[in-house]
Amino acid sequence: MPHQTVNGIQIYYEETGTGEPLLLLNGLAFPMDLWFAQIEELSKDFRVIAMDNRGIGRSDKPDDVYSMELMASDSVGLLQALGIQKAHVAGLSMGGFISQEIALSYPEMVNRLVLVATGMGGPRSMALGKPFWDRTAAAIAGKKPWEIYRIDLALMTAPGFVAEHPNILDKAVELRLKNPQPFHAFVRQFTAAGLFDSNERVQKINHPTLIVLGREDPIFPIALAEDFRQKMPQAKIVIYENCGHAIHLEKPDRLSKDIREFLKS
Repeated sequence: MPHQTVNGIQIYYEETGTGEPLLLLNGLAFPMDLWFAQIEELSKDFRVIAMDNRGIGRSDKPDDVYSMELMASDSVGLLQALGIQKAHVAGLSMGGFISQEIALSYPEMVNRLVLVATGMGGPRSMALGKPFWDRTAAAIAGKKPWEIYRIDLALMTAPGFVAEHPNILDKAVELRLKNPQPFHAFVRQFTAAGLFDSNERVQKINHPTLIVLGREDPIFPIALAEDFRQKMPQAKIVIYENCGHAIHLEKPDRLSKDIREFLKS
C-alpha cells in the first residue's frame, strides 16, 4: 500500500489518472475512501491524489498535538514527495480548513482551490454548528463504531437522504469500518479543527476559488455563505438545495461535474 514518510509519520495516499494534479482532502473522521465517486469520475481528466489525514484511515495516528498548520504541512510534504510542485486542492469540511491553510501558507503550491461544505472556523462558525454536535454526542453515547457511523451520517445529511439512499449509507459505513478511528485520534482532529480560524486571513487567498455549500448543512449552516461572500468576493459560490454536509456522498455527480468545469474553465 502506498505511503510516504512526512513530518515523521506515515501518510497513506492513492493516486489515479493523469493530467494536472488534484489533491483531495477529507474531513473530520472521514478517510480518503469516501471520495470514491469523485476519484472515479475526476481521474478521467486529472491526476487525482487522495490522502488520509493524520489520525484517520491508513495514515499514522499519533497521540500528539494536531493543528491545521501541521496537517497542511503533511499535505504539502506528500505532494513534494511525489514530485508535484503545484496542484489543484479540494477539501471538504475540515479538509477545507486544511486547504485554506495550504493556500495561505504555501500559495505557490496551489493552482485552483475548491472548498466544499466548510467555513472559516472561529467563534461564529462554532456557535452555529454547536446544535449538531450536541445532538450527535447525545445520539452516539455508548454506541458501537458501526452504529456511530450510521448515526452521524444520518444526522449530517439532508432530511430523507438516508431513507432514499440506503446503499450509499451502507457503503460509507463499510469504508469507515475498515480502519475505525481511535478515540484519541478523533479528539486530536476535533480539537485542531476547533482552533482553526481564518476569518482575518482568508482575504489573502488570491487563487481562483470555488465554494460549494449545502443548504441543509447542520455543521456549517448556510448563514456562513454570507461570510464567504463578504471576505472572498472573488470566489464562485454554489449552493446545493436539499443537501446537507456530506456533499460528496449526497450530490456526487453534480459535485464532480462542478469541480471539473471549474478546474477546466
